[in-house]
Amino acid sequence: MAETLRELVEAKKLIANPTDWSTQGRCLDLKLPLMIGGLIEEQFFFRATAIASLPDEQVVFQLEYHGLRIPGGTGPLCRLEWRPKGVHNNKGKGPPEFRFMDQAGTHLHSFEDNWCEKNGALLRDNLPVARPVPQPIQGFTECLQVVGNLFRINNIDVVKPPEWVLSFGW
Repeated sequence: MAETLRELVEAKKLIANPTDWSTQGRCLDLKLPLMIGGLIEEQFFFRATAIASLPDEQVVFQLEYHGLRIPGGTGPLCRLEWRPKGVHNNKGKGPPEFRFMDQAGTHLHSFEDNWCEKNGALLRDNLPVARPVPQPIQGFTECLQVVGNLFRINNIDVVKPPEWVLSFGW
């Protein structure tokens, strides 16, 4: 069993119980428990969200911890935002080369960039530091492979693409 948030993030993981995406209004959501070393980690999940009517846009993938056993914070531990609609700024936080940088395209909120060693916890404000993902990602399946590599999820291929709802506005 992992003893720190860093161990959760850095460990090789497997999705324990693959399920289908759920639909809540126009939102699509996927929340899957994760295993490390053959054991399901309590309250540790791979989560993905999307907008049903926006295929291959505004898709978010993250590792989340919601338990109380490991100190340092609960909620998202790292996140990849693929083709987001909005822009946000790192403000003055994070590595010098990324401070005050606008994040307009696909970007990663890494555990490392958002961890405060001094406080032994993640930074406040929902992983405020991001860096661009330099490689272009063509399609959901390719994005999933990138996420699997970044998040160290060895069986990411069990995740099915969401069922997009195409609207032609007739």
